[in-house]
Amino acid sequence: MKNQIYKSIREQRKEAVINTFFDTVKKMSAKNPYVTNKEILAKAVNEQAPRFFINFESARRFVSLMARKKKLPMVNKNKLAMYKEIYRRYKERCKGEEGHYKMLEKIIEEPAPSFYLDESTFQGIIYKTLRERNSASCA
Repeated sequence: MKNQIYKSIREQRKEAVINTFFDTVKKMSAKNPYVTNKEILAKAVNEQAPRFFINFESARRFVSLMARKKKLPMVNKNKLAMYKEIYRRYKERCKGEEGHYKMLEKIIEEPAPSFYLDESTFQGIIYKTLRERNSASCA
């Protein structure tokens, strides 16, 4: 069950990354037809994401750790920023009343400020997806 949820979120993220990339291509090339892929990627990776790409269990676990002021078991700066934003929204809505974890389901479905991905990861998702599409259309 957990793997199905994980794959579903992963597929949603992949689709959102591709859509954001192509939307950014359209916007930027309308202004400047000689824009480079690097410039497009730099802009697209910082665009707003349609949701936080994380499952409820992970969000609940990290919000709980942050509420208890425990050290988070990670070093990835993007994930840390994402969990801080989720926790900020959680605290804002709870107004001092802890334990309303059901609220996290709504929070993680809300638009996120960014994809919380490195440029290289964002690029990898795009190129891998395009390769998969090309190989499927050639077969």
